[in-house]
Amino acid sequence: MKKIFGGILFLLGATVCGCSNNKQTEKNQTAADSVACDTTQVPDMHNAENALDYWGTYEGTLPAADCPGIKVSLTLNEDKTFDLTQDYIDREKFTSKGAYVIDKNILYTVTEDGDTTYYKVEENRLKMLDKKQQVITGALADQYILNKKM
Repeated sequence: MKKIFGGILFLLGATVCGCSNNKQTEKNQTAADSVACDTTQVPDMHNAENALDYWGTYEGTLPAADCPGIKVSLTLNEDKTFDLTQDYIDREKFTSKGAYVIDKNILYTVTEDGDTTYYKVEENRLKMLDKKQQVITGALADQYILNKKM
């Protein structure tokens, strides 16, 4: 009789402990669910146009097939216009003007002649993109960067 009574007490105790752990687990899960439900996704409104101070002059020397390089100076004005100087080393110098647009982190420059060039806007530099708006890759990729003049 003592063995039966002891076994019943053991089972009763185990059941009570198991239920209280389940209730605690349910409380924890409910709290976690309410926190997860209360978290709202805020869209990331940061982009190159509103997060970076991109106005100013950018300079660099781009590789060229028929001369030692092209010294480039691109000035972005606050009124969405730009001035571009391309000095072909040991050759001639060209200047052009136009307007630009920034969409997300891509800068589009359009000259008065209608030529479009694409750049990826980064912190204090512009990375030139190809005509398909893709990052230039290969051995000379790091030479297609214009750094902001401070």
